[in-house]
Amino acid sequence: MVLETLEPRLVWDIFENIFTKTPRCSKKEERIRSVLKEYLSKEAASRGIDLLIKEDEVGNILVKKPPSPGMESKPSILLQGHLDMVCETDRTDGFNFETDPLPIRIQENSEWVDSEETTLGADNGIGMSLALALLLDLDTEHGPLEVLATVDEETGLTGAFALKPKELGIESKLLINIDSEDLGVITIGSAGGGDTVLSKRLVKQPVPPDYQFFSLSVSGFFGGHSGVDIHLPRGNANKTAARMLSALLDEIPVLIVEWNGGGKRNAIPRSSEVIFGIPREKTERAQAILDSERRDLEAYYKEGEKPIEPDLIIEWNVQGVTESFSSDESQKIIRTFHSLPHGALKFSPSVHGLVETSNNVAIISTTSDGISLQMSTRSNIDSELASKRRELLYIGDAFGWDVNQGPAYPGWAPDPANQFLTFIKDKYAEVLGKPVKVEAIHAGLECGILGAGIPGLRMVSIGPTIRNPHSPDEKVNIRAVAILYDVLKGILRDLPAI
Repeated sequence: MVLETLEPRLVWDIFENIFTKTPRCSKKEERIRSVLKEYLSKEAASRGIDLLIKEDEVGNILVKKPPSPGMESKPSILLQGHLDMVCETDRTDGFNFETDPLPIRIQENSEWVDSEETTLGADNGIGMSLALALLLDLDTEHGPLEVLATVDEETGLTGAFALKPKELGIESKLLINIDSEDLGVITIGSAGGGDTVLSKRLVKQPVPPDYQFFSLSVSGFFGGHSGVDIHLPRGNANKTAARMLSALLDEIPVLIVEWNGGGKRNAIPRSSEVIFGIPREKTERAQAILDSERRDLEAYYKEGEKPIEPDLIIEWNVQGVTESFSSDESQKIIRTFHSLPHGALKFSPSVHGLVETSNNVAIISTTSDGISLQMSTRSNIDSELASKRRELLYIGDAFGWDVNQGPAYPGWAPDPANQFLTFIKDKYAEVLGKPVKVEAIHAGLECGILGAGIPGLRMVSIGPTIRNPHSPDEKVNIRAVAILYDVLKGILRDLPAI
């Protein structure tokens, strides 16, 4: 045990022994679902607790617990989070997220828990641990209590979209989503979003004998969550590589052999590598152009009192290859990737500091059949989301790509005047000892989908402090977890008839 000294003991025990020992990349949650159901059944029996555990056809799990004695008249409440995690690592030899426990640790400052060179999965493992602990904690007083664990939130919101509340047996009209990442903040609205995939089926051809080939690598960016961190001045490795190649293309023909970068649609790409060729007679000029671009990028990201990206590395080496894409298609690939927008594209005119619309140029991949690019677009305004995705469609069409856009998921419109929020806000402030902040966020939450499926549902989202989710620098604040547990216990105990 690594976290056995931390409080609340039950929460950290669940987080370590269930969630960090069972990595659960999106769409690969079979093990965690099995482990979770077995653990709950065993622990409930040993504690004399009556739990009803149900699972639907896509893998969503609902756990229902009867009210504490004397609490039968309280309204039913639903605590909700997701089972999957973003699996990212900085380890040069990789990490087997399908089999290996996460290498968790308490940082030397004793303030944070993280994982050595991998994502921690506190998003949303710590939220689920809080909810499950409340089911098993014999000191918790509550009315009718439901806990919903959805699947595949990170890569498709599959569980939320497929949820059939009546068939699964959800009765609550009050919901606390435990997937937020700032203590002292109540979220009451979030962005909608949708993916765009550009793909080309291409056949490679033998390379010209008078061409020299290189492998260009961009690495060391912080990356981060494409909703939470998209407004920060962080680099996108795919866009940086595209910038360098586009500078070459202004003067020199370029042949693309292979391009791979990014790992998750909702993570800002930290690294990107492209293999390309140029006429051998242009090598000296190409080196000068690349050197100039590298100097400019390093000056922007690495210089000054507070460097934006201090670990940025841009390097290239000679590479031997036999096949490449055609000159025409290579040109279209570079121009497309350089033209696509990335980052915070528009800020809300009504909510200060809130990113309204953004786009993440997320994953570039090359296969034997061709090349593809996946993007994730978000907006708190559905019409703006539709407009931006249409813009991406037009760019793809203009450069001859096959464009696939799946259905967008809805945003969650704020409702700041409801009684449930007022109660949560007051109870939270009482436990925290100071006022709490109420806000809408640019990240996507499942609340919009759940609210559409359960008419009349009143919702808030809260969570302990998590930093750098979706990256190997992810960490969760120890003290914040303890405080939020007390907040949740107070909410369940004192929930009025709403």
